[in-house]
Amino acid sequence: MKKLFLLICVTLLTLSSFAQSNLNANLSSPKLAFKKNLNSTIDGNQSGLNLSVPNPQGIPQANQSRAVVSKIKFSSSWNLFTALVSESQCLSGNYDLNLISFTHRQCFSYTGISGLIQTSFSTDGGNTWDTSLIIQNDTTQYCRYPSGGIYNPPGNTNVDNAFAVISGPITDNSSWVSNYFGSSQLNGTNNDLQFEENGQTGVYYQNMPRYSFTVTPQAKAFVIGADYDFNSTATIIPYNGIVLNTGSFNSNNNNFDWNRQHIVTPFARDPSDNSQWWSEFGSVAFNADGNIGYIVQLGRDSVEDFLSPMPIIWKSTDAGSTWVKQPGFDFSGVLAIQPHLTAVTTGETARPYFTTQNGIDIAVDYQNNLHITCQILSGYSTNPDSLGFIWSDSLNNGTVRSNMFDVYMDGTQANGWNAFLIDSIQVATVTASTSNWTTSSGGIGIDGRMQMSMDLSREKMFYIWQETDFNVDINNYYPDVVGRGFDLVSGLPTYVKNFTAGTPYQADNFWIYVGDKTFSDGTGGFNVPVTTTGSADGSNNGEAKVLHYFLKGVNFEASDFGSDGISQSAINNKIKISQNMPNPASDLTSFYLQLPSASLAAVSVTNLLGQVVYSIPAKQYGSGLNTITIPCEKLASGIYLYTVEINGEKISNKMIVE
Repeated sequence: MKKLFLLICVTLLTLSSFAQSNLNANLSSPKLAFKKNLNSTIDGNQSGLNLSVPNPQGIPQANQSRAVVSKIKFSSSWNLFTALVSESQCLSGNYDLNLISFTHRQCFSYTGISGLIQTSFSTDGGNTWDTSLIIQNDTTQYCRYPSGGIYNPPGNTNVDNAFAVISGPITDNSSWVSNYFGSSQLNGTNNDLQFEENGQTGVYYQNMPRYSFTVTPQAKAFVIGADYDFNSTATIIPYNGIVLNTGSFNSNNNNFDWNRQHIVTPFARDPSDNSQWWSEFGSVAFNADGNIGYIVQLGRDSVEDFLSPMPIIWKSTDAGSTWVKQPGFDFSGVLAIQPHLTAVTTGETARPYFTTQNGIDIAVDYQNNLHITCQILSGYSTNPDSLGFIWSDSLNNGTVRSNMFDVYMDGTQANGWNAFLIDSIQVATVTASTSNWTTSSGGIGIDGRMQMSMDLSREKMFYIWQETDFNVDINNYYPDVVGRGFDLVSGLPTYVKNFTAGTPYQADNFWIYVGDKTFSDGTGGFNVPVTTTGSADGSNNGEAKVLHYFLKGVNFEASDFGSDGISQSAINNKIKISQNMPNPASDLTSFYLQLPSASLAAVSVTNLLGQVVYSIPAKQYGSGLNTITIPCEKLASGIYLYTVEINGEKISNKMIVE
């Protein structure tokens, strides 16, 4: 009751204090979205995807680029629960074999039960698929929520000899009783199944071993579960840490030997109910050769508490055999994030609030640097009783700003971290109670499902998500597939691309998966594997049959990087500014300032008479990409110049206000 009273009081104060602001900031609470209720064993609800908080967004898409896309129906499942959460890794592949794989519940046209698990795969860019490989074929086991990947033995060039690897939980239709781990060569030989019963001596109560499935060149497969007794009837169920399942390939038996590691993060606790401040079970990723790996959890570390959920990082330098918790880092110090945050009520530095409301993904680049992609909000207070509250910047269309970042290790920064603003979603998350996708026990929430993919060199990063055009609806009921690329070497981004708007597939792209591997198109471009899932009978009943589609044509050209009008200055040809986005603009517009090293820079906006209509006094900007936002709603329609001045030299670009 105390928190509800605070929320009401502060909201009233906020509405009056910010009435004259360009951004009508409103206090909201994530409703402790980082605490999931996993008690239910009804198929579909144990995922914790009961999203009840609006998914804010801010900057409209810079460029509604149309790609030539097509949807290829390649497989099916008995119900939606293959594709329920983006944390599962269903879509993967292998560069050497030009292979794309999709792990899912069995096709509904096949005999057997819905609990069988298969891997479908394509070797021609998604045009045709082999759907014959049923890996988990034991009809006495009710397997659910699969994740999977591909292991290709060194030197192998024959697709038949590669291995599909899978994992997930098992139910007896009343509780979660065990977990499955399996593998098979793609030609159907050397099929192996292993079942682990929960609660046995020496076996953790493992929740959903499906999170962040990855296979490394070290002949290992990794998937995260959690030591979490989801069959408990306690009001607050103890979360006892990560269970990292590691499968090591056994070349004598042509299968994987699985073992488990227990990784325990000392999360801070909520003083109101002593529950732990964590937001998801974790993600795991490795570098190109599989030697260096990272595990990331979002939460408050009780040892080094920075008062908001932030990344807590574990690192391995021995191919995942051992893991060491990294020193805590207060991400409030990342300069590229700060301009997009609202300061806490007591005036301290604005505090980032990392959240999985629109998904989370991690990757390791060509320099072995970790990248963390998720939505970042603003912490509201430093009061121990109010740390679950966030600020949200309300837009004119009634929605709220939801900035999505790639926060990454950067040795050129004094604190070792940098960030890239990917985009902002302008529509609200669809709550379970209002969703147009339903089950017999309630609705299924719909979020943005932000995911990352990298090219073979790991120098190009691609971010893909699902988002509704806010002119159609301010909720994410009618999503398109949207994406953006970032060249880690040049520091140049692409425009935001909407791949399905203006096509026959517009506004109907649910439950996307993004492959962790982006493939070359042979002409200097990049094809990002993406799947969507749709209701087979049009009912949007999550317990009814669904069809899986491969979205062919999610493509970025080499020329897309820097195509947003980057212009170079005379200062060593290294300082650059981009074209503002959106352009024309009516509310807010942003541009990028790229610096070779940290510098003092001033920003001004002038009309065609040379009169300054807006300015940002000189301040320190970090090396790399810096996002600068200009409010436009008080400017008259017309053409303006925005100018960056550094050491007496100036760079300018035109912008249009409508």
